[in-house]
Amino acid sequence: MIKHILVPYDGSKPSHRAFEYVLDLAKKYKSNVTAITCLYKQYYDPNLYEVEDKVLKKRQKDAATTGLLNLEAIANELEIPFKAKILESFSVTDALLSYAESHGIDLIVMGSRGMGGFKKLLLGSVASGVTEHSKCPVLIVK
Repeated sequence: MIKHILVPYDGSKPSHRAFEYVLDLAKKYKSNVTAITCLYKQYYDPNLYEVEDKVLKKRQKDAATTGLLNLEAIANELEIPFKAKILESFSVTDALLSYAESHGIDLIVMGSRGMGGFKKLLLGSVASGVTEHSKCPVLIVK
């Protein structure tokens, strides 16, 4: 029933706890796991694009790659089929929902709050948006 699990990962403690839940579920249900890190695309004027912005973007992508490789090593050790993706989007929520729908995701497991700046009262804005608009079940991990 749960063949493919999506876990958004941003390096935060809640996203790592969500990954731990995913490992347990994937073992029990023999599920495939996809971990996604979303990087915010910036609106910019190409004439004003600074070298520092390119350096920052590369650092963010390198950090995301390192984090996902660590998750992959853990999943491989447990013999859990694992795929990692880095997506760039103006909306993390939209990117996650689009990926889930287009790749036949059966369950999304995510942390209650990520690394984002402003926090909502109960859930982070991405967790709230995914929960509200997802066509598949969503498990929120605190």
